[in-house]
Amino acid sequence: MFSISKKGLLIIVASLLVTSVHAQQFVFPKNGQNAEQQQKDEYSCHSWAVTQTGVDPTQPQTATASTSPTATPAPVPQGSKRGSGMRGALGGAAAGAIIAEIGGNDASNGAAKGAAIGAISGRRQSRRASAQAAEQQAAAQAEAQQQATQAQQLSNEQLANYNKARTVCLDAKGYSVSE
Repeated sequence: MFSISKKGLLIIVASLLVTSVHAQQFVFPKNGQNAEQQQKDEYSCHSWAVTQTGVDPTQPQTATASTSPTATPAPVPQGSKRGSGMRGALGGAAAGAIIAEIGGNDASNGAAKGAAIGAISGRRQSRRASAQAAEQQAAAQAEAQQQATQAQQLSNEQLANYNKARTVCLDAKGYSVSE
C-alpha cells in the first residue's frame, strides 16, 4: 500500500495549487528528477519566489483603498433639483411685483413678467447645474477607470516578476521552464 506523510501531502497539495496558477508554464526535468522531487522543487521555488517578490498568486488579490475603483456620485447642486423653474418663477414674481410697485406700475403685471423671467432663469440654472454634475460624474468615472487600469498593470508586472523569480529558481535546480 502507498502511504504519504502529512508533510508530503502538504507539498503535493501546494504543488498542485502552484501548478494550477502556472498553467501557462511548463516545467521539464533536465537531470532525470522524478515526479516527487519535481513537486518538492516546484513548491520550494514557489516559496522562494513569494519571499523575493512579495507576490503569491495562489492567494486571492485584495484591492487596496488607493487602487480600488469606486465612483462616487457627484453631489446634486441645489439648482438642479426638480421644480427649479417654479422656484425661479416665484422669486421672479416677487421681484417683479416689488419693482413694479416702486415704479408706480401695476404690481400684478410686474409679477407676471418677473415670474416668466424667473422661470426661464431657473430652468437655465438647472440645466447648467445638471451639465456640470454630469461632467463631474464623467470625470470621476474616467479617473476610476484609469486607477483600475493602473492597478491591473501593476498586478501584471508583479505576476511577471514572480514568474521570473520562480523560473530562475527552477532553472538553478535543473529544470527547463517554458511559457
